[in-house]
Amino acid sequence: MIRFVRTDYTRISFDDFKPVSAEVLYRDNRRTGFMYDDGTRAMIILDQGLQRDEAVYAFRCFTERLIRLHQPEKLVVRINENYKKIPSLCGFYPKGKWMQKFVDPWRLKLPDGVFDDEGMIINQGKMEEVPFGWFNTKTKGCGWIAVYNLMKINYCELTVDECLKGLDRMALLGHVAGQMITLAWIFLRQKGLRVKRSLPSDTLTVNAMDNSDSGILLYSHRRGAHYTAYRRVDEKRFQFFNAVYGERNLVMTPADFLSRYALFPLSCVLYVPKAEA
Repeated sequence: MIRFVRTDYTRISFDDFKPVSAEVLYRDNRRTGFMYDDGTRAMIILDQGLQRDEAVYAFRCFTERLIRLHQPEKLVVRINENYKKIPSLCGFYPKGKWMQKFVDPWRLKLPDGVFDDEGMIINQGKMEEVPFGWFNTKTKGCGWIAVYNLMKINYCELTVDECLKGLDRMALLGHVAGQMITLAWIFLRQKGLRVKRSLPSDTLTVNAMDNSDSGILLYSHRRGAHYTAYRRVDEKRFQFFNAVYGERNLVMTPADFLSRYALFPLSCVLYVPKAEA
């Protein structure tokens, strides 16, 4: 059990907490736990036997729901010993006997529809106000969004500004050509993610993705080049983020994705090999 998250700064007593509502949390039609919320305090009870990825997913959905409901500047969590690693994988850090996390200011400014249920960015089209070099994120921001999402997939959460400023330091001419894939590769490796890169070929890209659990796919569609982060969901299929704006559950094989969305057979990928994912 991850006992309580509170969304204000007031010391509270947990003994008299009486949840007024319960919501079941699911992942891929499997129940992961229950969420309770009384307006200022909340609780999540995770089902037993969850794998790490499932527990992190449930906790992210829990905190994302609290952000949508209450718009807090900070989340503070008190946890059961059995789950003490889960908040740390979601950007929380120790504060005495508690763990806390300041909510990304851009998360509070942007519409909820920019994000999915666990806080991944899925709708670049609603991010015109976020600057990207000389441009804005709506027109040229797919690269940094893919980097942001891939870091989150691999439990290395960054704020929007941390991601933007890190990539801006290596930008050429204010990102006039969008995000350069080599610079994204350098940035990810500097952050400790051991990504590798395929050569421009759909065949090589599919082979690389099949041997990875997550990564960033670069391909060309009718409006130009586009980046999308992905993660494995089963033996053959992957979930793609921000490939189709607003799509929360775009899941397919690499070959099917490229067949449907890629205009030229010259895609390439930055990928985290399975053994290192």
